[in-house]
Amino acid sequence: MPAEAATDTMAVLHETHGQLHGSAHVGVLVPWGNTMVETELPRLGLDRLIFHYARLVPARRYRDADDFLAEIAAAVPDTLGQFARLSLAGTLVACTSTGFLTPEAYQQTAVVDAFGALQTLLRALTASTIVLATPYPTRHTQIQAARLHEAGFDVAGHASLDLALLDDFTAVTPERIAALVHRIGEEQLARADAVVLSCTAWPTIDASALLQHELGIPVVSSNLALAYSAVRLARAVEAR
Repeated sequence: MPAEAATDTMAVLHETHGQLHGSAHVGVLVPWGNTMVETELPRLGLDRLIFHYARLVPARRYRDADDFLAEIAAAVPDTLGQFARLSLAGTLVACTSTGFLTPEAYQQTAVVDAFGALQTLLRALTASTIVLATPYPTRHTQIQAARLHEAGFDVAGHASLDLALLDDFTAVTPERIAALVHRIGEEQLARADAVVLSCTAWPTIDASALLQHELGIPVVSSNLALAYSAVRLARAVEAR
């Protein structure tokens, strides 16, 4: 890890949030069945941010994850219309998978998705070598690792719970997430500047604190990254 790197992701988030002079409104587009985004963002103590939520609803009901995620991504442009009357600092897409699987579906819109937010926070932490843990199907985790590599990150290792679309992501415990990360391997963890817990739909706040204490390196989750990008959007408006 670079000598100047921060090791406490939450502290970096709160320090950046503390630089806001006033309140800001941020839109959040949440996948249809995701309850964790609205659970975790309020727990972060960002009292100068007001989040407004809208649901990304697939046009059809799918059991196949690829088809479902494609429909979620395709719903972004029209769902943005729900925020048309609001004065927002910006809008977040609270899905990581669409960002590395089907970002072209909304590339003409001015949104920040969770995959992009992860990269922004990793760079703010000066983390270049990472390990990746996800609840996704293994194939999706492999694709994400490849996309992160293309973005300039060294992915030292990755592991997945290989959950299916209809599995209960919210039931994954901090201990199970920690065990998943350790499954990547101690050699890989020793090389890493940060741990990435990808996915907005599983509970990661307590797991992040646990792993950060155990490993002594930053832990970046999708929801923490979304929050950091929300603060950045608000600061950009104040800087105009």
